[in-house]
Amino acid sequence: MPYIIEIQNFLDFNSFGLILELLLVTSCISTIIFLLTKNQYVSYLSSAPILYIISLLQHISTHLLLLVLAMSIQAIVIVAIQQQSKKKKIQKVKEKTVTY
Repeated sequence: MPYIIEIQNFLDFNSFGLILELLLVTSCISTIIFLLTKNQYVSYLSSAPILYIISLLQHISTHLLLLVLAMSIQAIVIVAIQQQSKKKKIQKVKEKTVTY
């Protein structure tokens, strides 16, 4: 039960903007890692430590649910990037077949 009370204290209205900022910064850094390394697993797994470190520097604490949320957001970003690149590849293949 104290774990649930801790979540309520951590997610008060005043810190909601800071938490969104943390998630945005974490997602941006992890996406840059994904674009540089082209490795989805490294990007996905790096999102939790990045959020943890940034959160400790700003809030002096963090929460497990925020780490899971950061990893989920990064997974969605990775899937969206891969979907876009797949669409571009399909479009290029269609253009090549039409020109021949």
